[in-house]
Amino acid sequence: MLLVVGVAFALNANAAGKWVMQVWDRTGQMCGSYELGMKPNVTFTDNQMVVTTDVADVFYYGLPDMWKLTYKWNDGTGLNNITADNTLMKYDGSAIVFPALEAGSNVSVYAANGSLVMNKIVGTAGEYCFPLSSLSQGVYMVNVNGKTYKIVKK
Repeated sequence: MLLVVGVAFALNANAAGKWVMQVWDRTGQMCGSYELGMKPNVTFTDNQMVVTTDVADVFYYGLPDMWKLTYKWNDGTGLNNITADNTLMKYDGSAIVFPALEAGSNVSVYAANGSLVMNKIVGTAGEYCFPLSSLSQGVYMVNVNGKTYKIVKK
């Protein structure tokens, strides 16, 4: 099943070089990372997962040591570490609210495809509310001062 999902995702990715396939071991450490633009091909033997690419050598991972394969959007915007800490931001479905932002805070909202849809820099410290009524339904990433939040607008 893992092979089918991985290969299907790799074959259907239109954003070559922007999506990354990551290999994780049982200790929770990432032990390999491959841009989909490198066309990673994942195959399995009885005791190994084998990753080949069009630009690098063959990589072998022992199946007993493997935990998971993940895919991550990596577009250079700093949206790579999504936080679950909602004490800094609240989302009610129509607006994002920050109870206490510092002066100079940068609030950016990105669509699921990585395009920037809103960017605001806060002038003075305080509570801020940013309406999202102009955005269509979908998944968005909100980045503020290096922390990224995932929201779904319905």
